[in-house]
Amino acid sequence: MSYFNKTSKEVNKVYKTSELEVFKPIKGNRPTNPMHIKRLAASIIQNGLLQNPIIVNEKMGVIDGQHRLDAAKLSNSNIYYIIVKGYDLKEVQTLNINQKNWTKKDFMDGYAAMGIKPYIKLKDFINHNKVFNITDCISLCSNVISSSVYDKSQDNRIKNLEKSKRKEIFEEGTWVGRNFNLAQENADKLKMIKPYYDGYKRSTFIGTMLGLFKNEKFDFFEFLDKLKYQKQRMEDCTTVAQYKLLIEDIYNYRRREKVNLRY
Repeated sequence: MSYFNKTSKEVNKVYKTSELEVFKPIKGNRPTNPMHIKRLAASIIQNGLLQNPIIVNEKMGVIDGQHRLDAAKLSNSNIYYIIVKGYDLKEVQTLNINQKNWTKKDFMDGYAAMGIKPYIKLKDFINHNKVFNITDCISLCSNVISSSVYDKSQDNRIKNLEKSKRKEIFEEGTWVGRNFNLAQENADKLKMIKPYYDGYKRSTFIGTMLGLFKNEKFDFFEFLDKLKYQKQRMEDCTTVAQYKLLIEDIYNYRRREKVNLRY
């Protein structure tokens, strides 16, 4: 029985080749996801090549299917492809816009499934601390302030630590985390603030507290005790500097020796 009707017609032929070096990247296309490539390659090795062709133009530039092509190279496999004449970067961008972008959770789940320990530990940490978003959990487990809430008032020690971590790229599987036990201690401290401040899980507040936890002049439990009687003073701030000023005022309440927590 034929499934073709009178309106069906052949549009583009599907080819198969093992000469993968003939394909070229389109300049301006977004970078590939190494973890996704490894996962596809593992699938090809285990299940064989799927007949899901990549799309190329007449110059063999890859319009759609970079990950499948790189996975085929990694697994020493063949590739199916379709040639569509006239396609270029504009069509690449249209395809990318309509495809789902990978989230940090997607990357975390993928690398954890591959057995990469820091991502497994992060996943466990998030399951244990569901009140915090994944970006803040990464900051907590890195024991550093997230770049999204970084403020010029942070001390040089934190700044240098941030610089040393720039080679770690979460999306590429090179993130290693730091002290996960300390991360849990800090997360528990933040949760202790909940009865006195609803914004305890705001990213800017978490970033502020991560900086203060590293400050030898700051005693968290003294602050918590002061906050119990001044919770009406605690309010949302837009920057780390504003939070530090507010926390400093609360911390120094009825204190003979005032402490500067901003520098």
